[in-house]
Amino acid sequence: MKRVFRIISLAVSLALTGYLFVHVSYMHRGYTRLMGFHGLKDNTIDVAFVGTSVTFSSFMPMEAWNEYGMAAYDYCTNTQLENALRYSVREVMKTQSPKLLLIDVAPFLVQHSPEVVADEDDPDLLIKYNIDSMPYSLNRAKLIGEINREKEGDLYSYLYYTFDICRYHSNRPSVGQWNNSCNDVNRGYGYLSRNGASVVNTDHFFKDDGTEEPLEGKHAVYLEQLLSDMDRLNCEVVFYCAPAYFMENRKDECFRKNYIKRVVEERGYVFWDLSAEVETVGLDYEYDFWSYNHFDSLGAEKVTRYLAKRIVDTYEIPDRRDDPRYENWHNDYQDWIGMKGDYNEQDRK
Repeated sequence: MKRVFRIISLAVSLALTGYLFVHVSYMHRGYTRLMGFHGLKDNTIDVAFVGTSVTFSSFMPMEAWNEYGMAAYDYCTNTQLENALRYSVREVMKTQSPKLLLIDVAPFLVQHSPEVVADEDDPDLLIKYNIDSMPYSLNRAKLIGEINREKEGDLYSYLYYTFDICRYHSNRPSVGQWNNSCNDVNRGYGYLSRNGASVVNTDHFFKDDGTEEPLEGKHAVYLEQLLSDMDRLNCEVVFYCAPAYFMENRKDECFRKNYIKRVVEERGYVFWDLSAEVETVGLDYEYDFWSYNHFDSLGAEKVTRYLAKRIVDTYEIPDRRDDPRYENWHNDYQDWIGMKGDYNEQDRK
């Protein structure tokens, strides 16, 4: 009997230690853009964006909230991997039941992969962007496993990515992050300042002539896997390309976009090619961009205004402004006004 008691005590101790390790590590997490998502009440997001910095710099959910009562969130991270997109969708669907899911195809255009070095001083930073937002879960473990196989890693490298918190952390714990969550007034929007990456030379714009470049190898596999996952969802799905011009030296991205558009539509999905609507959106490269396909706050306001209207005109998205479950959205909007004002002031300089 004593032996049984000891085994039970050991099991309880190990479980408690594991639980404390996980949650204390959340408290010490440094950069993680999406903790705010995990702080949301379940089933309170009607419009979810999944994608890259192209999206989180272009759509301001709190502006859509103020205008239409739209409950939206940008579940996006820097340099989202092609094969990570479907894991991000799964993460969204764990706690939310969006009526509309919008998927940014930028990862397939740029062809992000773990072999890309995001930072010479930290070659694994690209991978961190994709996994650090996720709580410890089977979904996260599967994504890390897929990344590790692609990099031909061993058990050590798998654990290295699994416990990345040991390498990326803050020395000052934040109690509010106990459950890998916090309140994000921006709702996933990430501010980028005007011409922060480079001043775009309009002489180098490439005019889309409809040419296609098929996805090959693993890139084609990732798209098929994503489409297959979308087939099983019970919500509207829109694939889209951001309202930005393509550059002459990166015209292959435009060719891949045209191919993806055809494939997606042949599978019965909607594809919004906003790259063909830059002038309609009213974007100005002198004032509205951070780089050729990222936006400052002035550009993001224009994109948000255009895209939010298109969404509510096309899909039945409820106005949540009178719903008592969204009282905190009203409070957060007041804080958002001040933040956006600071962003705008910076970009008008």
